[in-house]
Amino acid sequence: MSRPPTSETPPAAQPAAPRPPAARGRRRIGPALRLAFGLQAAISAGDGLAMIALANRVYQDGHASWAVAAVFLAITVPITVLAPLAGLLLDRLPPRPVLVTAAAVEAVVALVITQVSGVAPVLALAAGFGICAAVLQPGLGAIVPQIAGPVGVTRANSYLQAATWGGFTLGPLLASALTAAGGIGLALVGVAVVYVLGAIGLWALPLAGRARRGEPGGPPGEPGGFLAQLSAGVRFLRSDGEAGLLVLVVGVMVAFANMAVVAEVAFAESVLRAGPTGYTVLVVAWTAGMLIGTLLGGRLPERRLATVVLAGTFATGVGVALAGTAAVLWQAAAAYAFGGLANGLEVVATRSFLNHRAPPHVAGRVFAVYSGVLFGTASIGM
Repeated sequence: MSRPPTSETPPAAQPAAPRPPAARGRRRIGPALRLAFGLQAAISAGDGLAMIALANRVYQDGHASWAVAAVFLAITVPITVLAPLAGLLLDRLPPRPVLVTAAAVEAVVALVITQVSGVAPVLALAAGFGICAAVLQPGLGAIVPQIAGPVGVTRANSYLQAATWGGFTLGPLLASALTAAGGIGLALVGVAVVYVLGAIGLWALPLAGRARRGEPGGPPGEPGGFLAQLSAGVRFLRSDGEAGLLVLVVGVMVAFANMAVVAEVAFAESVLRAGPTGYTVLVVAWTAGMLIGTLLGGRLPERRLATVVLAGTFATGVGVALAGTAAVLWQAAAAYAFGGLANGLEVVATRSFLNHRAPPHVAGRVFAVYSGVLFGTASIGM
């Protein structure tokens, strides 16, 4: 598939970069990618830990289920609303201090929450997590070409997404252990510790600074004023029809998939007659499928990425639909594992496709739009 010119950079400013010669034998993971793998796992574990700790905290303070839903919205809505501004920040400033600051602020927010009481203050501080995540989520995606090393962008995304799902699975387990050991306060301290470690690791990550406009290797000039620059990510997705279509299709899939997430507990309890154990089995089956799918996604050739995104999105829906027709737990679990595997392949393919297609000077804004669409549609679906 050919790449159409974008509205930000004329074709003459986009010379084809020579491809490096193929390395012989198995390509080793570089130190930057190894560090990023650990960082991604730690930050994702912190996200999962924070979500559970905050949900428990507001329910303990207000004894209302709406407060639990409000925590989710307080975190996800800023990721969508602030996507243009966060993307512009990532494209205008060196990535290291921006990402380190976001992780450090999340640690501070977690510690402050331990000192306040009441649903409203906790929800306001939870929005701080969302503001920081609006920067961290797209930022970690946009820097993949800088840290991929010899393994290449697609395989790097494979490892990093496997770390993401592994970490997000570990986070709730940590929340349960810390809450049992010392209460919700200890769990929130654990959140702060994880994000501090993430900030330290991000500072150690070898990332190149940004050249200024007019300097050799610097970004080209962009037409229009501040608002035009805010919307550069959307304009790129509109001008690159394939990239825009894939983000739209994935967003629709996420919305419908999250409708199923809400129904899982009742489905396991009332339809499969499997109780809480059945719900756990379904979650584990999906997560296991995701992990396998993300690892398999590293073998995808660049020319097939768009096809895999569409096929993976369709197959994810098929897996959820098959689970809905299951009569017993093992059938539903098998369908969920299939859907999770397809979803894992889709995630790696989508992120790698955007890494390959988005010009470096708008990559932050493109990934910010992508993150905003995912979290926005997830909120709508739930």
